[in-house]
Amino acid sequence: MVATENRLAPSLRLHFTFDDLLRVSISEDVRPHVETFFALRSLSGPSTAALADWAARVRPELAPFRRLLTMLGQWIPSPSVLLRLLRGALQETRAVQLRTGATGEQLRDALSHFWQVALEPFWKRIVAHVRGWQAKLRSQLAGGGVEDLLSHLPSGGTWQQPVLSLPDELSADLRLSGQGLHITSSVFQHRNCRILEGTHGQGRPTLYLQAPLEGGEASAIWEEAGGEERSLAALMGAARARVLQALTERRTTGELAQLAGISGPGASQHTAVLRKAGLITTRRERNLAWHELTPLGRAMLDNLEEFGGMDTAVFVPTVPAQVGRPQYQ
Repeated sequence: MVATENRLAPSLRLHFTFDDLLRVSISEDVRPHVETFFALRSLSGPSTAALADWAARVRPELAPFRRLLTMLGQWIPSPSVLLRLLRGALQETRAVQLRTGATGEQLRDALSHFWQVALEPFWKRIVAHVRGWQAKLRSQLAGGGVEDLLSHLPSGGTWQQPVLSLPDELSADLRLSGQGLHITSSVFQHRNCRILEGTHGQGRPTLYLQAPLEGGEASAIWEEAGGEERSLAALMGAARARVLQALTERRTTGELAQLAGISGPGASQHTAVLRKAGLITTRRERNLAWHELTPLGRAMLDNLEEFGGMDTAVFVPTVPAQVGRPQYQ
């Protein structure tokens, strides 16, 4: 019975030529849209043990957008589609709006909120972990050669020259035909969910693999930021920090909302808190509210910049509020 189950288990089979083996590479980058894509997929399904603490921490804060985010995680098929959506590609935006029934503003708010709650607080640790894992893979490729690498990929798989078989959601065969293979990793990827995309750089397909969390690594990544962390996000929250940082010059509420990747009402709420704290002033001119830093607000930004604590605006995903007017930061 066991042998039958293994034989019927779906697998992705990659067929290599000699040229393909010469064109295997390991990513050095950790791309925000890739981690966002796999985090969305993890949110929409059962949590793995390594992601249980993360899911328990972020799910309550995602409540206002939970249904829409779950739909996005289930429907968006690949990181590249998510990236085109974030860049405002007309086809992807219309398709998502038709599938979800959401407006452009709702998509923008949901994705921005997801980034700020589910990824941004942990981003430096995620980047450090994934880069460390990809460095291990590059070292293995350099020291043992490509066949050794393909024989010991994380979370399983089998290499029987010239075919690499990996557990996958669907069974499929792909002949690389000399294009080679680019391998990258995600901390949110899990064992039975691998994604292969058709192109990378000069036509190489990209294989997304797990960056495993071993031992105490999961708790170290998902734990709360320590009190010694000097950053605006640690002091006042990521969204409010974005609003304050956007005030390099006098700006309206609408401008702050766009720069911070939040809704207009959200920007109004944050400016009210910052004004009460004495960090900004607000003046009304006709129908517009103009905001600027106070000396105290400027001193706070200058002080945190001096101590290297200005790393809050890593990635602001935005979806056009109106189809056909792409915005991407």
